[in-house]
Amino acid sequence: MNYQSPIGKRYKAEKLNKLFSPEYRVILIRKLWIQLAKIQKELGVESINDEGIKEMEGNIENIDFEKINEYEKRFKHDIIAHIHTFGELCPNASKFIHLGATSNFINDNVDLIIIKEAFEIIFNKINKLSDLLWNLSCYYKDLPTLAYTHLQKAQLITVGKRFCMWNNDLLNETYFWMNHIQFLLINFRGMKGTVGSEDTLLKLMNGDHSKCDLLNKKLAKEFGFNDHAKICSQTYSRKIDVENMHKLSSVAQILYKMMNDIRLLASKNEIQEHFSEEQVGSSAMPYKMNPINCERICSLARYIINQENCMSQTYINQWLERTLDDSAIKRIIYPECFLLTENILDDSIKLISNLVINEEIIKNNVEEQMPFIISEELILNGVKMGYDRQILHEKIRQILISYSNELKKNKNNKKDLEDIFKEDEVLYKILKESNISIQPNNYIGRCVEQIEEFSSFFHHDVVDPKLYM
Repeated sequence: MNYQSPIGKRYKAEKLNKLFSPEYRVILIRKLWIQLAKIQKELGVESINDEGIKEMEGNIENIDFEKINEYEKRFKHDIIAHIHTFGELCPNASKFIHLGATSNFINDNVDLIIIKEAFEIIFNKINKLSDLLWNLSCYYKDLPTLAYTHLQKAQLITVGKRFCMWNNDLLNETYFWMNHIQFLLINFRGMKGTVGSEDTLLKLMNGDHSKCDLLNKKLAKEFGFNDHAKICSQTYSRKIDVENMHKLSSVAQILYKMMNDIRLLASKNEIQEHFSEEQVGSSAMPYKMNPINCERICSLARYIINQENCMSQTYINQWLERTLDDSAIKRIIYPECFLLTENILDDSIKLISNLVINEEIIKNNVEEQMPFIISEELILNGVKMGYDRQILHEKIRQILISYSNELKKNKNNKKDLEDIFKEDEVLYKILKESNISIQPNNYIGRCVEQIEEFSSFFHHDVVDPKLYM
């Protein structure tokens, strides 16, 4: 058995697998020829006949890959192979198929059609993931949890705030796509000729500049684009490819960060992936429940992220009006990265939908840390009472480090607040007179309000989050 890429098979991408399939590409190539011929005839090109157009329309899905491959071996040119294969099926059209066009009229426009459709699919999946995160942030908006800085226990936030922070990154990305540059300014390339001057098109239209513009506008509209490239070389600028890959890389980075955070929280048993009844975590250690889905998403995201540099190198090596060293690498990078992006989004949606939040463990961890959490309020109240902030800070630091070391030796050595600070007269006085709370919800700051403000900015519909649990 020969090597088969795991992309699209082991790492499934149901929608984009079809979009990047050889069949769909051939159909798009033929649709381009059909629409080009129709518009050229409409604009007065007399060599195009209705019989040939009908033949092309009737054979659009009649694809013989063996014949295409034979022609490509013979001519060493992919588009010439397609022209000959389609021309044999459509004898009345063979004399005008590809009239006035170049290989990159086909390859670039087909790429742009597929890329635009692929981004629309990706965008819809991001929206679904965002909705899940939003409803979880609502459901857990006031559940206190330990925050970590430097991966060390810090102050409190809420579980909902954490979901909201992940969602903020995700929505900032897609908000920029949709409201500012409309899918990355993906415009139809259109018909521009061998070096982008439209010289052949202008001659075909008998010197009528308005017909050149009209042909490109009609083609763009036919394939769902708002506009066409006003200026380019033989190809659309490969800087567009850099921007496209940057967007895929950016989504992968956001998912990587989210899944990495879940992996860290899983090590503390606060959050964990759903573990099915017969799922095995380790072949050696039967008790293990590894966060394998998070790990897989991180692994595949890393691949996508690192392809951005390949596309940048491709762009800067496009000499003058065009070289061909972009073609081979684009055939690999675009399908692989789009398919993997769909895969990790689907896996992320499934994972977040079934995420297990261990509320009791979270509450116990918070309760254990409360003597440390109140330290900031102890300082604030001490300053109000006239004590020196720096001196209070040092006193508290020494006492809490000592207490922390005691707990490490013996977890049953827990003390209440008064016992911890009773040896220091000043701190004990501050604690007693300021009536400091030890309720976690009094230490989550404006987490709830921040989530609600986030909702207002992104115009979320607030639904009952329990419906999504």
